[in-house]
Amino acid sequence: MNNSSQITKFAEELGILPFYYNYKGEKIEISFETKYSIVSKIFSLETPLTIHQPQIIEPVYVIENQPLNIKIAKTLNLAKVEILPNEDIGMTGEPIIFEIKNADSIQLPILPFGYYKLHLFTNHQSPATNHQSPATSHLIIAPSECYDVFKRKTWGLHINLWSLRGNREEGNFSHLKKIAEFAKQKGGFISINPLHFNDPEDVFGISPYSAISREFKTPLYLSDASVVEKNEKFFEYKKIWQEKIKKLKEKFQQILKNQAQKIDDLEEYKKSLCPAIRKDLEYFAVFCYLREKFGKNWQSWKEELRNFNESVIDKIYEENQREILFYEYLQMLIDKELEEIKKYNLCLDLAFGSVKQSFDVWRHQEIYALQCELGAPPDDFNPKGQKWGFPPLIPFKLRQEGYIPFIKILKANMKGSILRFDHALGLFRAFWIPEGFSAKDGAYVKYPYQELLSIIALESWINKTAVIGEDLGTAEDWMRQELIKRKMSSWRVFYFEKRDEGFKKSDEYPEEALCSITTHDLPTLKGYWMGKDLEIRKKLSLFDDSTYEKALQDREGDKKKILELLNISQESLHKILLSIIKFLSNTKCKYLLLYPEDLLLIEEQTNLPGTTTEYPNWQRKLPLTVEEFLKLPIWAEIELILRDSGRTAHSE
Repeated sequence: MNNSSQITKFAEELGILPFYYNYKGEKIEISFETKYSIVSKIFSLETPLTIHQPQIIEPVYVIENQPLNIKIAKTLNLAKVEILPNEDIGMTGEPIIFEIKNADSIQLPILPFGYYKLHLFTNHQSPATNHQSPATSHLIIAPSECYDVFKRKTWGLHINLWSLRGNREEGNFSHLKKIAEFAKQKGGFISINPLHFNDPEDVFGISPYSAISREFKTPLYLSDASVVEKNEKFFEYKKIWQEKIKKLKEKFQQILKNQAQKIDDLEEYKKSLCPAIRKDLEYFAVFCYLREKFGKNWQSWKEELRNFNESVIDKIYEENQREILFYEYLQMLIDKELEEIKKYNLCLDLAFGSVKQSFDVWRHQEIYALQCELGAPPDDFNPKGQKWGFPPLIPFKLRQEGYIPFIKILKANMKGSILRFDHALGLFRAFWIPEGFSAKDGAYVKYPYQELLSIIALESWINKTAVIGEDLGTAEDWMRQELIKRKMSSWRVFYFEKRDEGFKKSDEYPEEALCSITTHDLPTLKGYWMGKDLEIRKKLSLFDDSTYEKALQDREGDKKKILELLNISQESLHKILLSIIKFLSNTKCKYLLLYPEDLLLIEEQTNLPGTTTEYPNWQRKLPLTVEEFLKLPIWAEIELILRDSGRTAHSE
């Protein structure tokens, strides 16, 4: 079964694209070795390969334009159809039951937006019997566009929580509230780093994008049990985490002794979650308990724990509840603080994947390609390509689950006014790298983007949360247009918005977009202007001498074009910064996002992709306290720009 034509055919069915165009526009053909390796790491090649098993109906239907006509097997002697609200993910309502004559299709009624379960019964079965129905499917009715929170142009400020400095305190939610209130008074919103549960004790795990769970959040920034600042320049994750967790455990033990109201609060909190997430919270708490007891990598646990089994996990939960409740208690504290911050207009960030050792993968390991990892092909910024350490979701297996794992993650993260999707182009196709291969030898795999985008739109309406799709990187333009069509705002970075002859004019930026000078993965304005990012890449051997010289030459050319675009001469960086902010503020883009690192003219960037210990990623603090930052004179100049361009609450 493993000859070339059969593997190639199966690779096509799996969605492996035979080629892609790189950042230079060159066509890159995918080798047979790469296709073979990906296929072999998902399926046993000793058995016949098939994805598309004969089915009476599809495992899931995601519908935007009703009514829906479902095709079925002609031989099935159907009698009744039952449509039930999917209570597991928060739907309520009465079931719809109707009779049908034997036919090869079913016309479903028009339904409200939401999640349903579809059951088909033969003449020998009915919803009243205990017999298993012959066919079951998930039914998802979705809007065609995302919810629109802001009816005018607005602006935001991006905050990395670890970078905040309070009054001799490490950064936490209390400092974020102060900045959020400041932004709200000026008609803006606050954007923050992902809050996913990660591993602050591991230098490879401190990235907010290296999620141990995207469904549950880190307690690292809780205002409760604050930690005294000991290092003014860098956020010392391991020390801060250990001190904070120790304090929180002591407080929780005191609560258990007193049987105080907070335990009752925990029960009320759990009741507020939809059943699927409520159950996952228990599983997550057990997972955290097991990590402490048996090690951080679940793949090294004994088999009965390694292979997720609900009855085994439920038993552990019941027998060790006093210790396990602590982890549920932490999630309650986090969500309560976020609930307070939400009123200030908060933009949360959803990472693209979860690491192999994560709760998310352990919980749903059957839908992940555990012997592959996600990444990116070589480009200008990373000539060797990137490996991210996340096992990819297998598209057809995610569909077989009715997208429930994806839906749970959306529900858990739509807790603010806006949700940013990191690497939104991965909803269309993701770059898979088989185990043992380099990043340049990976391949793109297609995903059912239309259904994924429809589900995002549905959750956007359910939660009244706007959506921003970070769509940077190599992609076909139709992908970005598809996001914009669905009111998932595109991301436009000033550095990249250029044509052959120079940078784009302000009226060329789209309306359904967020614009910014930089991002967390790119140089600050000062770093860009001084060529600091290029210098570091050369120092770390990410650039060879010729690549560095060429990049330096191109950068000088871009700086001249920027000055021409802004119609200014070589002036102070402060003046250049304000000119760029004014330029971006005058675009049609719905959102303008500013970064403190730019306003403070900091040279070092937040993260240097392709590095771990070679560069202090995700650790550098702002040089000022929150109070000092909010009193900077530059805010008066920025507020005038925002007001003149119609981006503040006071704009006319």
